[in-house]
Amino acid sequence: MNQLMNYRGACALLTMAYLFLFTACNNGEGHDAPDVDHIKLQVGIQRFDQDLFSLDTNAITAGVVSLGQKYPELLPLFAGNIIRDQTNPNETQEQAISAFLKSAQIRKLYDTVQHSYADLRWLEKDLNQMFRYYKYYFPQKPTPKVVTMVSEFAVDAFTYGDSLCGIGLDMFLGESYWGYNPDIFPSYVRRQFTKEYITIRLAKALAQNAFGETPPGSRLLDMMLYNGKMLYIVDKLQPKVPDSLIMGYTLEQMEGCYANEKAVWARLLSQKLLYSSDFNEFRKLVTPSPNAPVVFQEAPGEVGNWMGWQIVKSYMKRHPETTIDALIQFQDSQKFLEEARYKPKM
Repeated sequence: MNQLMNYRGACALLTMAYLFLFTACNNGEGHDAPDVDHIKLQVGIQRFDQDLFSLDTNAITAGVVSLGQKYPELLPLFAGNIIRDQTNPNETQEQAISAFLKSAQIRKLYDTVQHSYADLRWLEKDLNQMFRYYKYYFPQKPTPKVVTMVSEFAVDAFTYGDSLCGIGLDMFLGESYWGYNPDIFPSYVRRQFTKEYITIRLAKALAQNAFGETPPGSRLLDMMLYNGKMLYIVDKLQPKVPDSLIMGYTLEQMEGCYANEKAVWARLLSQKLLYSSDFNEFRKLVTPSPNAPVVFQEAPGEVGNWMGWQIVKSYMKRHPETTIDALIQFQDSQKFLEEARYKPKM
């Protein structure tokens, strides 16, 4: 233990040495971003939230029929899964929608969302640029429709197949919004409940849709590389976004990752964690957590995913001919690690 630097102490000692490196990484400078200006598309955000809450609750059946015609994919998903009363298996679409609209608490939440997000032209601009990159890297995929909603904190951003993306605007009202129960949404999660994260969260949903829901194995290495590849794709879809935002980290946490990269890797190897299949042993390395004490007490949660991202970048640097599709299809984690020849900095 003595030979390993204290995480916070190392940050303080190495901050100046890493300032240039961190600034470049955190500002998106130096990231390879292809020219996508020739890709013509126009993402128009459909305001399902506004259309839903404009329904007349005294004529709910007719309103739901009309809503279903405009949102044939979304409405069954929204009424049947997102807001459904799970204690009532016989609940109809009309009943689910009616109960949702008649809730005073949800009406208040909707009003708050409208106050914060009445105008989404800025988001359409951001999404247009992101989807240009998406079409560049996934030319075979259609450009999905994008719809916004209020879900009473059920969803933030998601995909539904290749044709639909949803954004729960009530999940981006600011980390200090009073309606976020801290027992459900701790501070390290609420940090990402701001407008800056909307496009990032959607990019992560698109990346996960491209990969599928399940890593190729149950070992830490499998999960690190699975999540690292997704982070690599998110970075490609958002090349000007700071690494700290992609990870959901504070600036100090991001500095700590770069300053302690070699020490964290050494700890993973010395504790023989890479090939462990005991999820409880390494859970905090790959899932949102306040810290990951298995490597360092003050290492941020998901630092294993960040390390996986660094391994993927090493592999792609050594194999620049690899397409995104080939990267996704490369499922042999051990072979991938060997061919990446990853060497942590410092």
